[in-house]
Amino acid sequence: MSQKEILIDVKNIEVAFGTGKNKFVAVNDVSFQIYKGETFGVVGESGSGKTTIGRAIMRIHPTSKGEIIYKNEKINGKISKHLDKKVTKEIQMIFQDPMASLNERAKVSYIVSEGLMNQQKLSEEEKEQKVQTALREVGLLPEFANRFPHEFSGGQRQRIGIARSLIMEPEFIIADEPISALDVSIRAQVLNLLDRLQKEKGITYLFIAHDLSVMRFITDRIAVIHEGIIVELAETEELFLHPLHPYTKALLSAIPLPNPEEEKKKVLLVYDKEMHQYETDKPRWCQIRDNHFVRANESERKKYEEEYERNCK
Repeated sequence: MSQKEILIDVKNIEVAFGTGKNKFVAVNDVSFQIYKGETFGVVGESGSGKTTIGRAIMRIHPTSKGEIIYKNEKINGKISKHLDKKVTKEIQMIFQDPMASLNERAKVSYIVSEGLMNQQKLSEEEKEQKVQTALREVGLLPEFANRFPHEFSGGQRQRIGIARSLIMEPEFIIADEPISALDVSIRAQVLNLLDRLQKEKGITYLFIAHDLSVMRFITDRIAVIHEGIIVELAETEELFLHPLHPYTKALLSAIPLPNPEEEKKKVLLVYDKEMHQYETDKPRWCQIRDNHFVRANESERKKYEEEYERNCK
Protein backbone atom coordinates (compact mmCIF):
# COMPACT_ATOMS: atom_id res chain seq x y z
CA MET A 1 0.00 0.00 0.00
CA SER A 2 1.46 3.38 -1.08
CA GLN A 3 1.95 5.98 1.60
CA LYS A 4 -0.64 8.77 1.59
CA GLU A 5 0.56 12.26 0.74
CA ILE A 6 0.20 14.69 3.65
CA LEU A 7 -1.19 18.03 2.47
CA ILE A 8 -1.74 19.72 5.86
CA ASP A 9 0.24 18.89 9.00
CA VAL A 10 -0.96 20.62 12.17
CA LYS A 11 1.59 20.25 14.98
CA ASN A 12 0.76 21.08 18.61
CA ILE A 13 -0.93 24.38 17.84
CA GLU A 14 -2.36 26.70 20.46
CA VAL A 15 -4.69 29.61 19.69
CA ALA A 16 -5.26 32.03 22.55
CA PHE A 17 -7.14 35.29 22.94
CA GLY A 18 -6.24 37.98 25.46
CA THR A 19 -3.22 38.07 27.78
CA GLY A 20 -2.35 37.46 31.42
CA LYS A 21 -5.35 36.78 33.62
CA ASN A 22 -7.67 37.50 30.70
CA LYS A 23 -6.02 34.92 28.46
CA PHE A 24 -8.41 32.34 27.01
CA VAL A 25 -6.96 29.29 25.24
CA ALA A 26 -9.46 28.33 22.53
CA VAL A 27 -7.30 25.59 20.96
CA ASN A 28 -4.83 23.67 23.11
CA ASP A 29 -2.00 21.45 21.80
CA VAL A 30 -3.93 20.24 18.72
CA SER A 31 -2.22 17.96 16.19
CA PHE A 32 -3.49 16.11 13.12
CA GLN A 33 -2.62 15.45 9.48
CA ILE A 34 -4.86 15.81 6.43
CA TYR A 35 -4.10 13.62 3.42
CA LYS A 36 -4.37 14.90 -0.13
CA GLY A 37 -7.78 14.17 -1.66
CA GLU A 38 -9.57 13.22 1.58
CA THR A 39 -12.33 14.88 3.58
CA PHE A 40 -11.15 15.29 7.16
CA GLY A 41 -13.84 16.16 9.69
CA VAL A 42 -13.59 18.09 12.95
CA VAL A 43 -16.69 17.71 15.12
CA GLY A 44 -17.68 19.19 18.46
CA GLU A 45 -20.30 21.29 20.16
CA SER A 46 -20.53 25.10 19.87
CA GLY A 47 -17.50 26.78 21.43
CA SER A 48 -15.31 23.68 21.25
CA GLY A 49 -12.67 25.36 19.06
CA LYS A 50 -13.35 23.67 15.74
CA THR A 51 -13.94 26.88 13.77
CA THR A 52 -10.88 28.45 15.45
CA ILE A 53 -8.74 25.63 14.01
CA GLY A 54 -10.04 26.34 10.52
CA ARG A 55 -9.42 30.06 10.92
CA ALA A 56 -5.89 29.37 12.22
CA ILE A 57 -5.10 27.39 9.06
CA MET A 58 -6.55 30.27 7.01
CA ARG A 59 -4.28 32.61 9.06
CA ILE A 60 -7.27 34.65 10.24
CA HIS A 61 -6.40 33.77 13.86
CA PRO A 62 -2.66 33.72 14.73
CA THR A 63 -1.28 30.74 16.60
CA SER A 64 0.57 31.25 19.89
CA LYS A 65 2.34 27.87 19.74
CA GLY A 66 2.98 25.07 17.26
CA GLU A 67 3.28 24.82 13.49
CA ILE A 68 0.93 24.52 10.52
CA ILE A 69 2.68 22.89 7.57
CA TYR A 70 1.22 23.08 4.04
CA LYS A 71 3.05 21.14 1.31
CA ASN A 72 6.10 20.89 3.57
CA GLU A 73 6.21 24.67 4.20
CA LYS A 74 5.35 26.41 7.47
CA ILE A 75 2.47 28.83 6.85
CA ASN A 76 1.70 30.19 10.33
CA GLY A 77 3.62 33.16 11.70
CA LYS A 78 5.71 35.36 9.43
CA ILE A 79 6.07 34.01 5.88
CA SER A 80 7.43 35.30 2.56
CA LYS A 81 5.28 37.29 0.13
CA HIS A 82 5.61 34.51 -2.43
CA LEU A 83 4.35 31.87 0.01
CA ASP A 84 1.59 34.21 1.22
CA LYS A 85 0.34 34.63 -2.35
CA LYS A 86 0.50 30.88 -2.97
CA VAL A 87 -1.37 29.99 0.24
CA THR A 88 -4.01 32.68 -0.33
CA LYS A 89 -4.77 31.14 -3.72
CA GLU A 90 -4.58 27.45 -2.83
CA ILE A 91 -6.37 27.47 0.56
CA GLN A 92 -9.95 28.75 0.55
CA MET A 93 -12.84 28.78 3.03
CA ILE A 94 -16.59 28.30 2.76
CA PHE A 95 -18.21 30.18 5.62
CA GLN A 96 -21.05 29.01 7.83
CA ASP A 97 -23.63 31.73 7.25
CA PRO A 98 -24.41 32.38 3.57
CA MET A 99 -26.48 35.40 4.59
CA ALA A 100 -23.64 37.17 6.43
CA SER A 101 -20.61 36.10 4.37
CA LEU A 102 -21.58 37.90 1.14
CA ASN A 103 -21.34 41.66 0.58
CA GLU A 104 -24.96 42.78 0.15
CA ARG A 105 -23.92 45.90 -1.78
CA ALA A 106 -21.83 44.08 -4.36
CA LYS A 107 -22.99 42.19 -7.42
CA VAL A 108 -22.31 38.45 -7.62
CA SER A 109 -19.71 39.00 -10.35
CA TYR A 110 -17.62 41.17 -7.99
CA ILE A 111 -18.09 38.84 -4.99
CA VAL A 112 -16.98 35.75 -6.92
CA SER A 113 -14.05 37.42 -8.71
CA GLU A 114 -12.70 39.50 -5.81
CA GLY A 115 -10.01 36.96 -4.93
CA LEU A 116 -8.53 37.17 -8.43
CA MET A 117 -7.64 40.85 -8.11
CA ASN A 118 -4.37 40.30 -6.23
CA GLN A 119 -3.51 37.00 -7.89
CA GLN A 120 -3.68 37.37 -11.65
CA LYS A 121 -3.57 40.19 -14.19
CA LEU A 122 -6.71 39.40 -16.15
CA SER A 123 -8.71 41.43 -18.62
CA GLU A 124 -12.35 42.16 -17.74
CA GLU A 125 -13.41 39.66 -20.41
CA GLU A 126 -11.21 36.89 -18.95
CA LYS A 127 -12.45 37.66 -15.45
CA GLU A 128 -16.08 37.53 -16.61
CA GLN A 129 -15.45 34.18 -18.28
CA LYS A 130 -13.97 32.75 -15.08
CA VAL A 131 -16.96 33.98 -13.06
CA GLN A 132 -19.42 32.36 -15.46
CA THR A 133 -17.48 29.08 -15.38
CA ALA A 134 -17.43 29.08 -11.56
CA LEU A 135 -21.18 29.77 -11.40
CA ARG A 136 -21.92 26.94 -13.84
CA GLU A 137 -19.79 24.55 -11.78
CA VAL A 138 -21.98 25.15 -8.73
CA GLY A 139 -25.24 24.87 -10.68
CA LEU A 140 -26.06 28.58 -11.09
CA LEU A 141 -26.90 30.41 -14.31
CA PRO A 142 -24.21 32.76 -15.71
CA GLU A 143 -26.72 35.65 -15.85
CA PHE A 144 -26.90 35.55 -12.03
CA ALA A 145 -23.55 37.39 -12.08
CA ASN A 146 -25.36 40.75 -12.48
CA ARG A 147 -27.65 40.28 -9.48
CA PHE A 148 -27.24 41.13 -5.79
CA PRO A 149 -27.11 38.56 -2.91
CA HIS A 150 -30.50 39.59 -1.48
CA GLU A 151 -32.14 38.24 -4.66
CA PHE A 152 -31.12 34.65 -3.82
CA SER A 153 -32.24 31.93 -1.45
CA GLY A 154 -29.96 30.59 1.31
CA GLY A 155 -28.96 27.57 -0.77
CA GLN A 156 -28.14 29.73 -3.77
CA ARG A 157 -26.10 32.08 -1.60
CA GLN A 158 -24.05 29.18 -0.30
CA ARG A 159 -23.41 28.12 -3.91
CA ILE A 160 -22.18 31.65 -4.61
CA GLY A 161 -19.82 31.27 -1.64
CA ILE A 162 -18.56 27.96 -3.06
CA ALA A 163 -18.08 29.58 -6.49
CA ARG A 164 -16.03 32.33 -4.80
CA SER A 165 -13.70 29.62 -3.48
CA LEU A 166 -13.58 27.59 -6.70
CA ILE A 167 -12.58 30.51 -8.93
CA MET A 168 -9.19 30.50 -7.17
CA GLU A 169 -8.64 26.86 -8.24
CA PRO A 170 -7.78 25.81 -4.68
CA GLU A 171 -6.25 22.54 -3.58
CA PHE A 172 -7.63 22.74 -0.05
CA ILE A 173 -11.01 24.06 1.13
CA ILE A 174 -12.09 24.58 4.74
CA ALA A 175 -15.87 24.08 4.89
CA ASP A 176 -17.01 25.67 8.16
CA GLU A 177 -20.45 24.20 8.90
CA PRO A 178 -21.50 24.95 5.30
CA ILE A 179 -25.02 23.51 5.67
CA SER A 180 -26.00 24.36 9.26
CA ALA A 181 -27.77 27.59 8.26
CA LEU A 182 -29.65 25.96 5.36
CA ASP A 183 -33.08 24.34 5.17
CA VAL A 184 -33.01 20.56 5.51
CA SER A 185 -34.25 20.14 1.92
CA ILE A 186 -31.24 22.11 0.59
CA ARG A 187 -28.52 20.48 2.70
CA ALA A 188 -28.25 17.30 0.63
CA GLN A 189 -27.85 19.36 -2.56
CA VAL A 190 -24.90 21.29 -1.13
CA LEU A 191 -23.25 18.13 0.25
CA ASN A 192 -23.66 16.38 -3.11
CA LEU A 193 -22.17 19.43 -4.84
CA LEU A 194 -19.10 19.38 -2.56
CA ASP A 195 -18.69 15.64 -3.17
CA ARG A 196 -18.94 16.05 -6.96
CA LEU A 197 -16.41 18.90 -6.98
CA GLN A 198 -13.98 16.79 -4.96
CA LYS A 199 -14.25 13.91 -7.42
CA GLU A 200 -13.84 16.19 -10.46
CA LYS A 201 -11.08 18.45 -9.15
CA GLY A 202 -9.31 16.38 -6.48
CA ILE A 203 -9.99 19.00 -3.79
CA THR A 204 -9.07 18.21 -0.19
CA TYR A 205 -11.56 19.29 2.48
CA LEU A 206 -11.47 20.13 6.15
CA PHE A 207 -15.17 19.75 7.03
CA ILE A 208 -16.22 21.38 10.30
CA ALA A 209 -19.58 20.49 11.88
CA HIS A 210 -21.39 19.78 15.13
CA ASP A 211 -23.60 17.08 13.59
CA LEU A 212 -22.02 13.62 13.49
CA SER A 213 -24.83 12.19 11.34
CA VAL A 214 -23.79 14.55 8.51
CA MET A 215 -20.13 13.68 9.04
CA ARG A 216 -20.80 9.99 8.49
CA PHE A 217 -21.74 10.51 4.86
CA ILE A 218 -19.08 12.96 3.74
CA THR A 219 -15.86 12.44 5.74
CA ASP A 220 -13.08 9.86 5.54
CA ARG A 221 -11.74 10.51 9.06
CA ILE A 222 -13.07 12.43 12.05
CA ALA A 223 -11.38 14.26 14.92
CA VAL A 224 -13.60 14.88 17.96
CA ILE A 225 -12.81 18.10 19.83
CA HIS A 226 -13.91 19.19 23.30
CA GLU A 227 -12.97 22.52 24.92
CA GLY A 228 -10.11 23.06 22.48
CA ILE A 229 -8.60 19.59 22.88
CA ILE A 230 -8.92 16.69 20.42
CA VAL A 231 -10.09 13.66 22.42
CA GLU A 232 -10.47 11.03 19.68
CA LEU A 233 -9.51 10.54 16.03
CA ALA A 234 -10.42 7.64 13.78
CA GLU A 235 -11.67 6.67 10.34
CA THR A 236 -15.34 7.61 10.08
CA GLU A 237 -16.97 4.18 10.14
CA GLU A 238 -14.53 3.00 12.81
CA LEU A 239 -15.56 5.91 15.03
CA PHE A 240 -19.25 5.06 14.66
CA LEU A 241 -18.74 1.34 15.27
CA HIS A 242 -16.19 1.58 18.11
CA PRO A 243 -16.37 4.96 19.90
CA LEU A 244 -14.10 4.99 22.95
CA HIS A 245 -13.98 8.41 24.58
CA PRO A 246 -17.06 9.21 26.72
CA TYR A 247 -17.47 12.57 24.96
CA THR A 248 -17.62 10.84 21.57
CA LYS A 249 -20.24 8.46 22.95
CA ALA A 250 -22.27 11.41 24.24
CA LEU A 251 -22.22 13.06 20.80
CA LEU A 252 -23.28 9.81 19.13
CA SER A 253 -26.13 9.30 21.59
CA ALA A 254 -27.55 12.70 20.58
CA ILE A 255 -28.08 11.64 16.94
CA PRO A 256 -31.86 11.29 16.33
CA LEU A 257 -33.08 7.80 15.47
CA PRO A 258 -35.42 7.38 12.47
CA ASN A 259 -37.78 5.08 14.41
CA PRO A 260 -39.97 7.23 16.77
CA GLU A 261 -40.44 4.36 19.24
CA GLU A 262 -36.69 3.74 19.49
CA GLU A 263 -36.09 7.48 19.81
CA LYS A 264 -38.42 7.62 22.85
CA LYS A 265 -36.59 4.78 24.59
CA LYS A 266 -33.12 6.12 23.78
CA VAL A 267 -30.89 7.04 26.71
CA LEU A 268 -28.92 10.23 26.19
CA LEU A 269 -25.38 10.11 27.56
CA VAL A 270 -24.06 13.16 29.40
CA TYR A 271 -20.34 13.85 29.44
CA ASP A 272 -18.74 15.25 32.57
CA LYS A 273 -15.02 15.97 32.28
CA GLU A 274 -14.70 15.57 36.06
CA MET A 275 -15.08 11.82 35.53
CA HIS A 276 -11.40 11.64 34.51
CA GLN A 277 -8.75 11.12 37.18
CA TYR A 278 -5.95 13.18 35.69
CA GLU A 279 -4.37 14.63 38.86
CA THR A 280 -1.66 11.97 39.18
CA ASP A 281 -2.12 9.95 35.99
CA LYS A 282 -1.85 12.51 33.18
CA PRO A 283 -3.55 11.93 29.79
CA ARG A 284 -1.65 11.51 26.54
CA TRP A 285 -2.37 10.66 22.91
CA CYS A 286 -2.77 6.85 22.67
CA GLN A 287 -3.09 4.62 19.62
CA ILE A 288 -5.64 1.89 20.37
CA ARG A 289 -5.75 0.38 16.87
CA ASP A 290 -4.50 1.31 13.40
CA ASN A 291 -5.67 4.87 12.68
CA HIS A 292 -7.71 5.02 15.92
CA PHE A 293 -6.36 7.38 18.57
CA VAL A 294 -7.80 8.59 21.86
CA ARG A 295 -6.73 10.96 24.64
CA ALA A 296 -6.36 8.88 27.80
CA ASN A 297 -4.22 8.22 30.82
CA GLU A 298 -2.72 4.78 31.42
CA SER A 299 -5.68 3.30 33.29
CA GLU A 300 -8.12 4.62 30.68
CA ARG A 301 -5.97 3.26 27.85
CA LYS A 302 -6.18 -0.25 29.30
CA LYS A 303 -9.94 0.10 29.77
CA TYR A 304 -10.42 1.29 26.17
CA GLU A 305 -8.35 -1.59 24.79
CA GLU A 306 -10.40 -4.13 26.78
CA GLU A 307 -13.61 -2.47 25.65
CA TYR A 308 -12.46 -2.56 22.03
CA GLU A 309 -11.67 -6.27 22.27
CA ARG A 310 -15.10 -7.02 23.77
CA ASN A 311 -16.92 -5.07 21.06
CA CYS A 312 -15.03 -6.82 18.29
CA LYS A 313 -15.96 -10.32 19.49
